[in-house]
Amino acid sequence: MSDRLPDLQRQRALAQEQLAWIDREIARETGQAPAPGAPLAPASAPAARAARPAPSDVEAARMADEILTRYQQEAASSPAAVKRGCFLYFGLAFVVLAAGVAALYFYSASKH
Repeated sequence: MSDRLPDLQRQRALAQEQLAWIDREIARETGQAPAPGAPLAPASAPAARAARPAPSDVEAARMADEILTRYQQEAASSPAAVKRGCFLYFGLAFVVLAAGVAALYFYSASKH
């Protein structure tokens, strides 16, 4: 058995848990009672977790902080990069338009 199979099973169990939570939240918001006998977590989740231990709280918090830091840095520079890109495209389009108008002018002036 490859190392990837337990990881995939764990990911599937986590996704099933998340979907079950979403279903419970939707039922709570709409005022419906959850379906009778609906498990709070899928039955395969404990088996998948036993295959690979979950990271400790400290390790999970560290990984979460790293991910947040990486995406906050990317998000902080993104609006400026987008603005600069828009101005560059506008300038390029303006230069192309001016060159086209000039070419059309010189072409029509040379005919007469």
